[in-house]
This record gives sequence, C-alpha cells and structure tokens, in this order.
Amino acid sequence: MKKKIFYATISLILLSTIAKILSFIVRIYLARTLSLEAMNLYSLAMPTLVFLIALAQMGIPTALSKVIAQSVNPLNGILSSFILSLINNLILITLFLIMIPFLSTHLFKDIQISSILKSMVFMIPMVTLSGLCKAILQGKQHHAIACASQIFEEVFRIIFLIIGFSLFLKDARSLATTAMFSVFVGECGSTLFMLAFLFIKKHPLKRRQHDLKKEHFLEILSLSVPMTSARLIGSLTYFLEPIIFLAFADPVLLKNAYGIFNGYVLPLLTMPSFISVTLASALLPTFVYEKKHNHLEKAKKIFYMMSLICLLISLTCALTTYFFPSEILQLFYKTKEGSAFLKNSSLPFIFYSLQPVLSSILHALDQSKKALIDTLLGCLLRLAILALLTPLLQENTLILAIVASMLTTTFLHALRVCWSLKKLSLTSK
Repeated sequence: MKKKIFYATISLILLSTIAKILSFIVRIYLARTLSLEAMNLYSLAMPTLVFLIALAQMGIPTALSKVIAQSVNPLNGILSSFILSLINNLILITLFLIMIPFLSTHLFKDIQISSILKSMVFMIPMVTLSGLCKAILQGKQHHAIACASQIFEEVFRIIFLIIGFSLFLKDARSLATTAMFSVFVGECGSTLFMLAFLFIKKHPLKRRQHDLKKEHFLEILSLSVPMTSARLIGSLTYFLEPIIFLAFADPVLLKNAYGIFNGYVLPLLTMPSFISVTLASALLPTFVYEKKHNHLEKAKKIFYMMSLICLLISLTCALTTYFFPSEILQLFYKTKEGSAFLKNSSLPFIFYSLQPVLSSILHALDQSKKALIDTLLGCLLRLAILALLTPLLQENTLILAIVASMLTTTFLHALRVCWSLKKLSLTSK
C-alpha cells in the first residue's frame, strides 16, 4: 500500500512538472514577446481575472470533490453543483459586462484595458466547467487524469499564442488582449480532454440514478461557501493590490515596478507551488476517504509525505533564486530587471508551498471557517502595509506586503493543522 501511495504521488509530481514546464514556457514566451507597456497592461488585468475565476467557481469544485469522495451516489452532488454554477455564471457575466466601463475608466484609469477585460467574459463559463470536470475526476480518485489535463491546457495555449501573435496587430493593447484570451483557449483544451475521459470512456457516473433534493444543494453550499470565502478574500486582495499600490506614489514608476514584479519575479517565486497545488487537490478527497474509513494514521502519513516533498522542492528553488537571481532572470527572460526583488523575497517563499497542502487538510477536517480567518488576517495585513508604507518605501512595499501576508496565513494554518490532528488522534483512541 505504501508503494502504491508513493508511486501515485511520484506520477502526480511528474505530470505536474511537465505541465509547469509548459506553463513556464508560456511565461517566457510572453515576457520576450510582449512590450513593457503590454506586460504592464497584462499584469494589471491579471488580478481581475483571478478574482473572476474565484467568483465563477465559488468553491463549488472543491466542495464537489469532497462530496463525491464520501458519497455512495455522487450524481446528486454533481447535478446540484452544475445547476448552482449555471445560475451563478449568468449573474456574474451580466454584472461584469456592466462594470467593465467603470473598471477601465475609474479604477485602472486606462481605457486600453477595456478590451482585455472584455476578453475575460469567455473565461467565466469555461473555467467553471473545467473546475467541475476536475472535481469529478479528483473525487473519484482519478488524480492523474485531472493532472494531465493541465498539459493539454498549456499545449493549446502555446499554439494559440504563436498563431495569435503572428496574425494580430502588434500594439500593446492587442498583444495584451491576445495573451489574456489564450487563458480561455487553454481551458478549452483542458476541458475537452477531461470530457473525453468522462463520457467517451463511459464513466460509471453516467449509469447512476439520481433523486435531486434540496438537501443536495444545501450540502454543496455548506461546503463551498466557507471554501470560496477564503479564496475570494485572497482574490479580492490581489484585485485591490494594484489599485492601492498605484494610488500612493508616481503611477508611471510604480506601474513599471508592479509589471516587473508580477510579470518576471512572482512566477519564479511561486514556481514550486505547482506541485503543492496538485498534491493538495489530490490530498483533500484522499484524506477524507481514509478518515471516513477509520484509517487516520494512513491519512496522516500521506499528509506528512506530501508536505515534506513540497518543502524540499521549495527549498531547492529558493536557494537557487537567492544565490543566482540575475542569472535566472537573464536565462528565462533575457533581462536582469527585478533581480533585487527576487533575491530579497526568495527565502521567505520557502514556506509558500506548504499553504495549499495545509489549506486542504483544514477543509478535510471541517476547519474551513478557521482557514478563512487565517486568510482574512493575512490579506488585511497585506493591504494595510500597502496603504501605510507605500509613500515611504515605494516599490519595496510590495515585497514586504506579500511576504508578511503569506507568512502570517501559512503559520496560522500550520498551527491549526497541528492542533486539529493532535485532537483527532486523541479522540480516535
């Protein structure tokens, strides 16, 4: 059994590594193709996309994977999730279309960003469908298939970018819009692959009978609301970050710094987290399943093994970027812009890779509300530092705010997980 768990974990890591390499190729291609103005527009719009994705999914995919893992007949949970997602998407698309002129004119103060925001509308239903398909696969323990879908996502995106940049106009707005729309194309490729597995392969879920009731909707909502609240707080903070950051000093100087940090530095800092996110997605339904069948020690061993793997990989990457920041930036982006940012924030980001795994365990232990409190505290600290210290520290405030927020949330999560597992072990004896 231990070998089976080990080999399954290794296969997930290998698939995630391939997907991340492809994702990094996309980032390198964008960094080398987009002009600085286009990169700034793309970086400023990206927090809005992240916020939209959180609103579109509303934590329903994560809740669905947990329901499937602990349910005898998961079809009721699947149907209720699709209905709730459909209603939510219709409301969100309508409101976002109304808000686009206000966002581009008053908040971002750049009319060019309007077309980039409009390209995000297509993402709302597609990212929802993709999330639900991935939740079904993870809930039924098909983690490798869910992970492999990311490879198709990046392949589709690379092909579209190569074609798009060669055909469309080369001005900053067109380049940034094409880059943003490529995210939608990638989600299409990922979703097609997962649908092929679920339906063409005649997945057993198709033959189940359903008896949809109000309780099934309430079950999904009771799980998704706390989960999505934490994600929404993080996404809203990411959305407000450039607005607050650009409000307290020279807009041109800080816009360039924000573009450099988010376009070049942050992808390198968060690179190891792709393994954490993949393992965390697999960990939630697996931990719930083992816990339900009274295999607590086995569930804890899986958690400890995944945490150790994440920490070791993150440590290796952090040391590399700390000692060779200029060389890494030159290798990937053909620029040394942001080397000071990268060096100063490398070591604290060792702990960032633990956050997804810790968060998944808290959800599995029905501690979603406490995880929400941790995230809220970290995000409030982040915004407070930006608002109070930007006039004094200028662009350096961005590093301080992000690192302080990340460490606060991660260590609070860790304390809660340790306490909950200890308490669970005592009650099970």
